[in-house]
Amino acid sequence: MGNPTVYMWPKHSPDNKYSELLTRSIERNGLRVEHYDQKAAFKPRRGDIVHMHWPSNSYTASALPLTIVKSAFFALLLLFYRVSGIRLFWTVHNVWPHSGKTRWDRVMRKFILSVCQKGFVLSEAVKAEVAETFDVSPGKLVVTPHGHYVDAYASKGTDIRKRFGIAPDSYLYLFIGRINPYKGVDKLVDAFAALGDANSELLIAGKVDKGYSLDFIDRVNDGRIHVYPQFVDDHELADYLAAANVIVLPYKQISTSGSAILALSYKKPVIAPRLGALGEYVSDGCGILYDPDDPDGLRHALRASMAMDAKETELHIAAKLRELDWGRIAGKMIQVYTGTKRYEVNA
Repeated sequence: MGNPTVYMWPKHSPDNKYSELLTRSIERNGLRVEHYDQKAAFKPRRGDIVHMHWPSNSYTASALPLTIVKSAFFALLLLFYRVSGIRLFWTVHNVWPHSGKTRWDRVMRKFILSVCQKGFVLSEAVKAEVAETFDVSPGKLVVTPHGHYVDAYASKGTDIRKRFGIAPDSYLYLFIGRINPYKGVDKLVDAFAALGDANSELLIAGKVDKGYSLDFIDRVNDGRIHVYPQFVDDHELADYLAAANVIVLPYKQISTSGSAILALSYKKPVIAPRLGALGEYVSDGCGILYDPDDPDGLRHALRASMAMDAKETELHIAAKLRELDWGRIAGKMIQVYTGTKRYEVNA
């Protein structure tokens, strides 16, 4: 029997490079990877692999009756795969969907894990949370870190500081990514305003969720807070990161942060709360983690970041990026896919 085909669900996404980078590494390790969508639902054959990433859209709809019907079809499809000898895997990127958790989510996510051969999780912290939340044996969950984004986004050469009128010698804090209540941008603005440092500036860039107002910025902005409330194009993402001294991710809740890994991939230290997997990615020397329950924790972290030694920080980040090599991650996943030790990894 030949090698199985991996049906990556999805193989590529306009909003997230994770599956694309993972796919590339799996293919380099010798397995064929196909994009999975509705048209490919009945292409997998016995021994093939269906690897899910963000399944909530497959079981939810705009109204409860439709959600029940959609969930039933989805569940039957997964059961059909199992009885047909098709192996199922799910990378649990988030314990709950970004839209929030419901009892229906708990039922469906527990079911998905029950029919999968294994669940992949991106950190030990998420593994413990998933096992407890969905009453799953820890042995069914395999930690495979989120790989890095080194060279994933090419620089366009745009001078971001010049665009926003930020002085070349200012210490620049950057928040980048989708802006909504759980991202904690309001806490960042308050902490930055309280910092009172005339030589520092703050840039907030990212698409704002519908209905979420940024009026809180106007109340404290003395001209040192700059806002770009739009999606940051992939072609300029590296330029935004290059402009900053440090990336700040003041999340109120998080499982795993691709933004933290993105920052490290471009050799930028990260300021973040000690939540979820952040402590495993922003390890010693790669940034500053603060206590989310300390009302002054973020402000102290902002100030402390100015004293970080840039060269020493780069060495710590380089070591972390070696741990997040996609080849090692893909090799470990293939071992789990196939149940063999054919692929030697050190992850």
